Amino acid sequence: MRIATNLTTSLLVGIGLSACQPADPNEAGVSGRTVVSSGTAAIGGAFTLVDETGATVTEADLLGQPHLVYFGFAYCPDICPTSLQKLGAAQTLLGDAGDDVGYVLITVDPERDTVEKIAEYVTFEPFPKGLRGFTGTVEQIETAKAAYKITAMKTTFDGGPVADGATDYTVNHTDIIYFMGADGKFADFFSARSTPQEIAIRVRQELMKSEK
Repeated sequence: MRIATNLTTSLLVGIGLSACQPADPNEAGVSGRTVVSSGTAAIGGAFTLVDETGATVTEADLLGQPHLVYFGFAYCPDICPTSLQKLGAAQTLLGDAGDDVGYVLITVDPERDTVEKIAEYVTFEPFPKGLRGFTGTVEQIETAKAAYKITAMKTTFDGGPVADGATDYTVNHTDIIYFMGADGKFADFFSARSTPQEIAIRVRQELMKSEK
C-alpha cells in the first residue's frame, strides 16, 4: 500500500507546472487515458480559507459528498478556463448525478483573487453550476497548496521574476483536477489529457460505490 501511495504522489508531483499563458486551442483538453492508481495518496488535509460569499471554510466543508477540486486563478488566460470548462462538461454528462458532486476552485493567486473577484469568476459559463471559489491570505493558500501537493510560481509573461508589488504577472501552477471522496480522502486525479467523458465515468463509479 505504501508503494502505491508513493507512486501516486510521485506521479502527481511529476506533472509539474503548467504555464498559464495563451496556448494553441487545438491542443487544449486533448483526449487521453486518465491515470488511475490504487492506494491512498497523501493528498488533502487541513485548511482554513474564505469562500466566494466571504464565509470561512475548512476541509470539513468538503465532507459528505465527493468533490472535484482544482487549483487555479481568475486571471489565468487559458489553462484554468480549459480545466473548469471540462468540469462543466462532465457535470452535464452526469445529468442529475452531477448535483451529487461538489466543485471547488482554490486560488493560487490570493493577492489578486479577492472574494469579489472569485465570486464573479466562478459564475462564468460554461464552468460547472454551483462552482465554489476559495481564497485567503498568502499563508492560508500556502497551507492548502502544501496539503494538495500543489506547486505555483509567479512569473512575468516572458518567464522572468516578478518585482515586489507588481500586479501584471501570471502564475505557473500544477494543472491537476483532484477527485476527493465524500470522506475527504483522495480518490483519483485527472490531468490535462483527461476528457469530460472520463471524468464523468469515474465520478459515476464513485457515486455508485457510495450507494452500496
